Amino acid sequence: MSRTRAARGHLEAAAEIMTDVVARRERGLGADHPFTVAGRRLLGDFTSGQWRPPGVRR
Repeated sequence: MSRTRAARGHLEAAAEIMTDVVARRERGLGADHPFTVAGRRLLGDFTSGQWRPPGVRR
């Protein structure tokens, strides 16, 4: 859902969704779980403006 929102140009909404996902993953899976780490990375990309849709070069 967050990637779809981001792809449609709604990075703030995507970041809000991913913030919730990361918090839930940290509680449920732990801070070092690969899914949690990937979620934090994606959230960082959203908030820093580094995220690009698949197939778009940086």
